[in-house]
Amino acid sequence: MASKSLHYQGNHTFSKTEKGYIIYPKALNIVWGNDKRFWKLPKYEKDGVELIQVNWLEITGCIDNINVAKKMSYDVGFTVSLMTDAFGWSDSPIYLMAKLGDNTKWTKVNLTSEINGKKMISKTITITKGKGNNVDKIYFGLYEVWNKKWKGGLKIHYVNLTETFNQLISQVKE
Repeated sequence: MASKSLHYQGNHTFSKTEKGYIIYPKALNIVWGNDKRFWKLPKYEKDGVELIQVNWLEITGCIDNINVAKKMSYDVGFTVSLMTDAFGWSDSPIYLMAKLGDNTKWTKVNLTSEINGKKMISKTITITKGKGNNVDKIYFGLYEVWNKKWKGGLKIHYVNLTETFNQLISQVKE
């Protein structure tokens, strides 16, 4: 008898917006996401996902077949909030990652100093088109896997990918 995976595999859907793309939690891959002791998965497509408790936070996703223009950059950010019963975040910064082709960037976010109990977009990463494989596929993730402390009370509302014209590249080519 095959056992059910404890990791949630998202449906990998995304929607085009006026300024880029939006990805809701049902589209994301969540480590330990199928275990109700750790996560409360969204019932509907646009609902947020709630972290009950984990000591290994890993949420990833991607969008593909979007025909990335050479002069286009993307600001990638997670819209999140801490619930009133949140715990374990004071010494557990999270890391946001974005990858496009061979161009990978990371940034650190301290949720307790950034959120202050409100829904917010995390610090964003600006990613430009790299070389190599998958140059029309943007990968992104939210991680805290290093300190092994328990943390909970995080709600992920959605991921934004906002298109921005890369003026630096156009200035260099002129």
